[in-house]
Amino acid sequence: MARCILAVILASLFYASQARASKSSEPRRFLIASAPREGKVAYKKIGSSGFLGTEPMQSLVSVGLVHPQGLAIDQRTSKLLIADPDSKQILAYKLSSNGDTLTAVLDQPVMRLVEARWVAVDGLGNIYATDEPSNRILKISAAQVDQGDTTPTVLYDGMSLSQVSGPGGIAVDNFNTYWVNKQIGTQAGSLIKGSTVPRKTSLLAAHETPALETLAWNTDKSYGICAALDNVYYTQPEGAIFAVKKTGSKDVHMVTDKLTMPRGCAWDGGGTVYVADRAANAVFSFPGNMVNLDTALIQKAVDFEDAFGVAVFSADSTRQFIATGLSALLIACHLFW
Repeated sequence: MARCILAVILASLFYASQARASKSSEPRRFLIASAPREGKVAYKKIGSSGFLGTEPMQSLVSVGLVHPQGLAIDQRTSKLLIADPDSKQILAYKLSSNGDTLTAVLDQPVMRLVEARWVAVDGLGNIYATDEPSNRILKISAAQVDQGDTTPTVLYDGMSLSQVSGPGGIAVDNFNTYWVNKQIGTQAGSLIKGSTVPRKTSLLAAHETPALETLAWNTDKSYGICAALDNVYYTQPEGAIFAVKKTGSKDVHMVTDKLTMPRGCAWDGGGTVYVADRAANAVFSFPGNMVNLDTALIQKAVDFEDAFGVAVFSADSTRQFIATGLSALLIACHLFW
């Protein structure tokens, strides 16, 4: 264990030195959003200090989608994942950038025959999704993706777990999954935390219920969710965004109640969280790296009709590689020591 901790410290110092070395070059980041009614996905480059300017969003994917909703970015492979529940699949698109321009080329479906409306991916490329109609949390490993295997395994099943109750948005870090429930959340839990690799409590208890932690009980129905450092944010059908700490504190804080129909949200990896407001036809932003959770100033980032899912893509491949390596090391320590 001591060797593992030392390795993590050395890797962290290396990452910090690389970040300082590249400080002068602003990473190229792009805001990506989905519009289900028109079956399209669009983007806009994020400027310095999160400024998006006044120009409209640009088309990224305009054909081949039926009703795109949740989005996620696999930074390891520079791929955009799109949950398209009406076509019963999650699609992957290879992203590439040139200046202010972003392009997407269809790669392959990564999950089939599931009505997944929300999708998330961890630092190693493992993909997670919620299948609300079947009441399940699903997973496709990075190895399955590489092999072209599109059949997911069931990570958590509502047939045996009351904490899976019409699951909506899903987020993941390198240790845990987080999802919100859209049905009876005040009884089943509004926001649930579970391991990305559930473990049984004994070798003989293969049927035992895996340990899940309820982080909030405050609302019956929630939609989107995103994790930013130690914070988890989740959106309500009408107006509000709530936040809790990953550590399990049961204190729920309202970030804002000034939106109209907030849906998906995404952290930019720095200090900003973006949230899509479907009824306001816009994407808004607020500071997401709060040490102490509180209300936040919400600002319109960009107009976009029928905004639903949202994601942020960083085109800085060097930082992605280092960050992914550090994530892999952390996971290895967590699993094997």
